[in-house]
Amino acid sequence: MAGIFGSLFGGKFPDTVKFEAEQNQLQDDYKRFKEIESSALLQRYRELDQEIHSGEFEKRVNDLKNKKFKDTEEFKHLERYKQLSKSTDIKTYLKFKSSGKARKVEETLESERYERFRELEKFVNSPEFFKEKSGPDFKKSDAYHNYKEYKRLKNDRSVKWTVKTEKSSQYQIYKRLRESDRINEYYNLQAAVEAPDFKQFKADMEDKNRFRKSDEAALIKEFEELKKQPDIVWYHKVKEKNPFEELKKWELTFEDNFDSASLDSEKWITGYYWGKALMNDSYVLEGEHQMFKDENIDLRDSSLRIRVQPEVSKGKVWNPTWGFREKEFEYTSGMISTGQSFRQQFGRFEAKVRFTNSFPVLNAFWMVGERMTPHIDIFKTIYPGGRMIEAGIISDVQGKGITESTKKVNGAKFVNKYFIYSFEWSENEMVWSINGVEIYRQTHNIPKEPMYLTFSCTLPEEPGDKHLPSEMEVDWVKCYQRI
Repeated sequence: MAGIFGSLFGGKFPDTVKFEAEQNQLQDDYKRFKEIESSALLQRYRELDQEIHSGEFEKRVNDLKNKKFKDTEEFKHLERYKQLSKSTDIKTYLKFKSSGKARKVEETLESERYERFRELEKFVNSPEFFKEKSGPDFKKSDAYHNYKEYKRLKNDRSVKWTVKTEKSSQYQIYKRLRESDRINEYYNLQAAVEAPDFKQFKADMEDKNRFRKSDEAALIKEFEELKKQPDIVWYHKVKEKNPFEELKKWELTFEDNFDSASLDSEKWITGYYWGKALMNDSYVLEGEHQMFKDENIDLRDSSLRIRVQPEVSKGKVWNPTWGFREKEFEYTSGMISTGQSFRQQFGRFEAKVRFTNSFPVLNAFWMVGERMTPHIDIFKTIYPGGRMIEAGIISDVQGKGITESTKKVNGAKFVNKYFIYSFEWSENEMVWSINGVEIYRQTHNIPKEPMYLTFSCTLPEEPGDKHLPSEMEVDWVKCYQRI
């Protein structure tokens, strides 16, 4: 409220250049903010931020920094392998096998000669053999021939060696371990600890620079570098302040910066809307002392200028009782509107405007719909001295007729200076502002129909020579609607 009372009772509005620069900076910052928000840079930062600060990642980093090889299952496997390698039975088994004796024994045991030897050995130790041996014809019997064959095989070098080896402790150990879980465990562990992956794992775990060389360290470094990126630093700083909440509520629906060489006919018409719509001609209202001419509107230095000047001209005057009539005027001016191109119900409407005379020239930025009421004056000049303007609405209230709800606004020297005049219109209220400072608020007689924009300079009374020529300049105009 301090800003309101200050503007109404003598305080100054914010400097227009500074205020506009702040608003433009806010818009630029918002654009930059959205660009960064959708950038691959920020996306990568967020991915890394999420990963690096996850419990799983932190555990991996802790392991890389603190976990030793002796803390791993692989270490236990290596120690078990060493233990088995040093055990007497395993060493005996391996020595016996590596010497070739195991293969030689197995080959002999599987041979027909050895099987025949065992078969004959069983026979010569049987009762049947001893019975045959005690008979008179033993040397002529098959038993004797078998006995002779047994003697020959028994003295066979390989059989003799095998029989001896089978009785050895080395072979017994070999035979016991050959298909055992113990020797299988040894071989499985041997395959594991001699594998390249195991050796690499062990080397990595014993590397004092293991963390520095890790993917995790590389990700942390990338994250820290991204964290220092100017765009990322700026984004988080601005996000914390959250200055864009109001901007996010609005969407630009109409804009003209008047940068082209001539007035954009796709956006603007000149003169009163109904004159162009019905007659394709200009007219003025009864009591106005100027005629509208397109030549009084030009674009220069990225601004639109409406010039009021002494100039004899003929044109039409509209009288509600008598209709149109021809008249000669001593002055000319201009008017532009969006009556044929743009209308909007509710939203924010603003323009940066300055004027060289506030009286008797009536400079105005206003809105109207299909009828002359309701008629919203975002601002108009009707007072001498250049230190007071008026804002408000003229309504046709049922039972009361034409009703004006307006506010006289002072607090600055308005002539020859740019100000940003704004009007915010919703279902429940209307708010007028100058350079961001609220000057008037109304919650009744709120229009419920789309309206179009109009900029005009009129002469409601005869001007003196000192007041003309006069100009109103519009640097830009913008309209928004709530999202």
